[in-house]
Amino acid sequence: MNETILTWLIFILAFGGMVLIHEFGHYIAARLCKIEVEEFGIGLPTPGALTLWINKGFLLLKSGKRIEIPYNFRFPLNWNYLLERQVKIMVDEVKDRLVMRSIEVDVLEDQGSSVTHYGPDHVYVDQNGKVVELPDETVQPTSRKIVTAGKTSEGIQLVDVVTEVHPGTRFTLNWLPLGGFVRPKGENDPNVPGGLAAANPWKRLAVLFAGPLMNLLTAVLIYSFVVVRAGVPTPERIVIADLVENSPAAEAGILKGDILLKGNDQPIRGYEDLRDVIDSSEGLPVVFLIDRNGEQIELAVTPKRSDDDQRMVIGVYFDEQYTYEPVTSPIQALQFGARVTYNNIRALISLPAQLLRGSLPAEQGRLIGLKGIFDIMEQSVARDVEASKSPPAENPFDQMRTLGLIASLSISLGLFNLFPFPALDGGRIIFVLPELIFRKRVSPQLENMVH
Repeated sequence: MNETILTWLIFILAFGGMVLIHEFGHYIAARLCKIEVEEFGIGLPTPGALTLWINKGFLLLKSGKRIEIPYNFRFPLNWNYLLERQVKIMVDEVKDRLVMRSIEVDVLEDQGSSVTHYGPDHVYVDQNGKVVELPDETVQPTSRKIVTAGKTSEGIQLVDVVTEVHPGTRFTLNWLPLGGFVRPKGENDPNVPGGLAAANPWKRLAVLFAGPLMNLLTAVLIYSFVVVRAGVPTPERIVIADLVENSPAAEAGILKGDILLKGNDQPIRGYEDLRDVIDSSEGLPVVFLIDRNGEQIELAVTPKRSDDDQRMVIGVYFDEQYTYEPVTSPIQALQFGARVTYNNIRALISLPAQLLRGSLPAEQGRLIGLKGIFDIMEQSVARDVEASKSPPAENPFDQMRTLGLIASLSISLGLFNLFPFPALDGGRIIFVLPELIFRKRVSPQLENMVH
């Protein structure tokens, strides 16, 4: 397959999948919190979406009866039109439950008009289903039809007024299949029973956090999969890649290509070992045992305090070399995935501070858009394709750069949605916090206006 086509395919599937997983997190949390979801859509919302599946729901009648709506029951109108309307329902009694077989409701239409009249109470809706207020002399219903759904034969007949509607979740496929969306019931209206805005603040907070959390969990699973394929990297040794001019290490005679074996008789296999040795010196000389071209020598280096972060440093750049051990259990893989995800989160959060301190070049911290991300992914795909045609690499992770990039993007999406910007999850969370702290809710009208 052409690399450009492959890149586009991975790019679309990766971004669409990350958004869909994010929305699925909101959906799962909403259902666990007993918050109704009207629609879960695959793709961007578009007219004429295909309904794939409908969860079961229920109606409450004025008589107090609860009528269960079976799975995948199709009703041609918006279920909310039934509120306070008289309906005729055929039901089956199944283990003390009333299960709907069919439903009928009277609909009065004005011929030649785009406005439809529902029920006897002069409620009008336009062709988009929006309720409109029109005087009787403007719209005169001239025809009546009965809207029927389901199988009308047999069953127990009930004629009653609907007081509550809980139709279940519609799962739809939209014509722009990129990402997805969740439409909670009453998302912005606290007066809608069973809706998101009407739920207590802890439940709303759980739903809002669930989307970003799913993106972070996705990254954990991707990194876990990668380590299962590549093996657990274990630091083996540190090789000096370069030195800072006039640094303690350069002045002590350490050279590029030297291998650090020990520091003050403590073995050095990776960064953590080196950091422990330097931090424990408290500014005193550290005697390093060094392998230089097969010859072992000792050099004393006195660390100094960094101006950037006030940590003790010796002024070297180094490469960590690893061995790769097979994963022994799923727990070990998940622990590795969680650790790498945490390190990525910490690096992203500390990025602004590093830029302000000047310890990170501005070029490395610049924002990039979709074009920049696509370019990086194109490079990763090209390297992975090339690696797949070559002998096994010394570093197995070099053959799975694209998976690592997707995991990093998933982390970025999760964190970005927690930023306190309007309409993002973080922006909505900001409006929930005062209610938790001060027991007083911010005006829904103000919150909706901001978003």
